[in-house]
Amino acid sequence: MISRVFLYCGLLLLFAAPRAQAAQSRVFTLWPVLDYRSAPAADFSSFHLLGPLIKYESSSTTTRSAVRPFFFHESSAAEHTSTTDLLFPVATIDQGDNLKSFQFLRLLTFDFAARESGSKDEFMLFPFLFYNHLPGRDATFALFPLIGRIEGKYGRERIDFVLFPLYARTSTKELTTTNLPWPIFSWVEGEGVSGWQFWPLYGFTEKSGRYHKRFFLWPFFFRNDLSLAGDETLRETLVFPVWASIDSPSYQSQHLLWPFFGHTADRDAGYEEWDFPWPLLRLTRGERRNGVRILPFYTRERIDAYQKRWFLWPLYKIEERDSEILTYRRDRIAYFLYSDTEERLRGEDFPRKKRVALWPLFTYENKDGLARFSTPALLEPFFPENERIERNWAPFWRLYQVHWDRQGNEAASLLWNLYWKERRGEDLFWELFPLAHYRHEAAVGVDLALLKGLFRYRRSGERTKVTFLFLPWGPSWATPASNPLPPGALR
Repeated sequence: MISRVFLYCGLLLLFAAPRAQAAQSRVFTLWPVLDYRSAPAADFSSFHLLGPLIKYESSSTTTRSAVRPFFFHESSAAEHTSTTDLLFPVATIDQGDNLKSFQFLRLLTFDFAARESGSKDEFMLFPFLFYNHLPGRDATFALFPLIGRIEGKYGRERIDFVLFPLYARTSTKELTTTNLPWPIFSWVEGEGVSGWQFWPLYGFTEKSGRYHKRFFLWPFFFRNDLSLAGDETLRETLVFPVWASIDSPSYQSQHLLWPFFGHTADRDAGYEEWDFPWPLLRLTRGERRNGVRILPFYTRERIDAYQKRWFLWPLYKIEERDSEILTYRRDRIAYFLYSDTEERLRGEDFPRKKRVALWPLFTYENKDGLARFSTPALLEPFFPENERIERNWAPFWRLYQVHWDRQGNEAASLLWNLYWKERRGEDLFWELFPLAHYRHEAAVGVDLALLKGLFRYRRSGERTKVTFLFLPWGPSWATPASNPLPPGALR
């Protein structure tokens, strides 16, 4: 049965498709089953089956294939890389000259690099299995919670454990902490570092000339004394939730019923700030940092070149950044419901980047002169510029999309090419399946087909030809060169 379908499609391609030279672009559609396009001059071809479900595209440098949403593969011959998505975000595979990585639900990960690249090998089945091999070091393995060693993860250089939480030992550049059992009793060691804790009753850590940290009845009482640059010292005190303070010669912060009522003075940054109470009311005064917050009605906060404003939080937000190189502005309504972002280089007439999204209706993006519009937009407003969502899921709900550039080139598609249009310079192509197909190429001529060739009008140079009933022959006559048919005249 399948072989008969492909045979039928091949016969239609033979008799219904335009006769063309080898270098002429070719389009054949049998909506919604088949869509084939080729442009030999650009070394490009594409083949689609069943709308967005099955896809194959190839060019001189890149090949893409997909059985959405289960499989997508892209390879680049120029960059020697490839990427594969398996029911994204369930699993992904990335490969390159010095890299091979795999992840499954972010729980199972496999990241192996070429030995000469100086990168690490890593395997993880979170939270049970961990394997690491760092350059110049022995491989490590962990079977949690039984026994093992983990290196270079979770903010620690090394983690050792046996029957966790009975025994655990963590190391950073400065100190090593031994827990027996975690987190009840522990002690710390290091160059000039000592301390111990019996959690949650009492604990301390100190390093001679650097700091002295201690707590009592965690999390209610803390005091930390730190030595900063020069002779400056800083003291942090917390009596939760009644009082919290930070004191140094250049920085003071006091909070009553932390974090609700507070005052902060930073002499180095040159600002003062009052909360009464946080987060509803805040006043900030300073040359580089200032603002006022009266939630939910109005907020304005500025830090150097960055400024944000809220009106009827969380209804309307404006973010702006103004520097010597570029200006940036983003307007948002209800966080992701509507977003309008623009980046513009100083002195440029056009935005470097502009993106507008109204969930779930549409997205519009213009980046370096290449623009696109699509509707609907179910996930794009939440995950802007996420390539994996773009190629695996977005084609299902994009009923209409159009791409164009500043030179007037354009490509549009409605209902997965039920109607499509392409404009390349002076050349124009469009089709409304199965009613009409039109193409105008400056170097070839005009071709208009109704009902896939039931009636067909062609003009090339000074020759005009009309055919009927899908037949390749029909009457033809000379056409005066002084009476050309302009592009799109038969639309």
